[in-house]
Amino acid sequence: MILIDGLKFELADFEKSATAKRKGIDNTLKGDDILDYQYLMDIIVKIQSKFGKPIYINSGIRTKELNQAIGGAKKSQHLSLGDEAASDITAGNKLLNKELYSLIRQMVNSNEIVLDQIIDEKSLAWIHISVKRIGVNRKQFFKL
Repeated sequence: MILIDGLKFELADFEKSATAKRKGIDNTLKGDDILDYQYLMDIIVKIQSKFGKPIYINSGIRTKELNQAIGGAKKSQHLSLGDEAASDITAGNKLLNKELYSLIRQMVNSNEIVLDQIIDEKSLAWIHISVKRIGVNRKQFFKL
């Protein structure tokens, strides 16, 4: 997990994966994925700045090979298909994630930030956020 403090957060933080490392899978950002994840990174830094507490990255970009290895959805936005990016984030526990989810909802609804999907995963064990760099962001909030 990566602490975001606005200074140390880097695009490479989206590439980190214990599964990729263990299985020798190249999970580096390439081509337009770099632009997609830079766009998402800027949004996460805005969220963290307003949240005022650490945010951690659990998951970012996934190559098709990595996504298959972890059993991810075939059309997961983590795959960065079509100018989009996704990340699973946490503030460290469900109570803080509830506060973070509420803040993200407020920021999206007030148009301070734009996101496509904001998903409460497993009763706020983590929060999935995604954004389309090009195209319409649907502002979808739901639970899985």
